Amino acid sequence: MLLLNFRQPRLTRLCLDDLRQVVGVDLSVLVIDNGSADGSAGELEKAVADFDATAHRAELLALADNRGFAGGMNRGLEWAAERGLPYVLVLNNDVRFAPDAIEPLVGVLRADRRVAAVGPTLLFPDGTVWAEGGGVGFGPNALRLHGHGGAPRPREHGPEAVDFVPCACAMFRTEDLQEVGGFDDDYFMYWEDVDLCARLRERGGRIIWLPWVRIEHAAGASSGGGRSPLRKFLMARNAVRYLKSRGTLRAWMGWLLFDVLLWPLAFVTGPVSALAKARGTCAGLCGRQVGAGEVERLLG
Repeated sequence: MLLLNFRQPRLTRLCLDDLRQVVGVDLSVLVIDNGSADGSAGELEKAVADFDATAHRAELLALADNRGFAGGMNRGLEWAAERGLPYVLVLNNDVRFAPDAIEPLVGVLRADRRVAAVGPTLLFPDGTVWAEGGGVGFGPNALRLHGHGGAPRPREHGPEAVDFVPCACAMFRTEDLQEVGGFDDDYFMYWEDVDLCARLRERGGRIIWLPWVRIEHAAGASSGGGRSPLRKFLMARNAVRYLKSRGTLRAWMGWLLFDVLLWPLAFVTGPVSALAKARGTCAGLCGRQVGAGEVERLLG
């Protein structure tokens, strides 16, 4: 179990509180402070020590610099492999869940070796859907979160194969992640889960969404929200990066319509976000790498 923190220790503690109550599986949790440099690591030391007083186990890894979601999770993957852990649950710290939410994910991987990744329904705090898995195709950023903004589909529906499961909450086999090289660090944050699931599918793995497991997700907590300059920049940059390697004609046409031709409309409704998106698009087309320094600047 890998739980990433970046300057959100309160959210991380809340997530640890939920993990403390998990039943049906034994957890080994690595809390990764991703170079927060704001005292988060010290604040989380006590939370991890208290967690160790329960039936589950936890450790804290404080990284010296911000490696992004992809780089931070790759360090966690190394930790899981060193300890011989068969499964890796990747978590954002802005999710909340019931004690019985983790066991079904493990059960799917144990039951079917063809499944390479499994994820739950992710809900906004108001109960509407953030994602029931996702796909790549004709749409803004060439990306679709299935069911986004609607009512969740019945728990009896599915399970269903999807292109990817968002890594706000997703479970994988450790050996599968090792075989495909883990996350691509160059994505830094956003689209790294889409790319990872694509590589798992290319080697025959199935990506499965489970409708009967529901988890709350306060999306965008670490990046400042859905319309923040950081999120707009990285989503735009990484969409182009992904399309350059795996994009279909249909996905490119959707990107051209929604992200290029309709960009002036985005500028009218939010010039700061639109300019960040334009810079991200240029960075993707030019193949420019993104690091912690640029993230700091965009966070303000």
